[in-house]
Amino acid sequence: MRKIVDYRKLLGATKDSDLKELKSLYRTFMKDWHPDKFHGDAEKLKEAEEKSKSFIEAYHFLVSVAPETESRNFRNIPR
Repeated sequence: MRKIVDYRKLLGATKDSDLKELKSLYRTFMKDWHPDKFHGDAEKLKEAEEKSKSFIEAYHFLVSVAPETESRNFRNIPR
């Protein structure tokens, strides 16, 4: 449970954030912090790599536990 709270805080998401909002937060962050933007500055490049890894992990985790994802997955289970 703590992981969810920490990841939401990292992304700036709320408990009510849906998949569309999570994707928007993710894309905005990656536009600003993608490591390819910092090839001339080794220190910023390292910081961008660390931030983007953390953000990607948080995004994928929150998407995987989102109610929308769970309901989509359960609908596709053959009965």
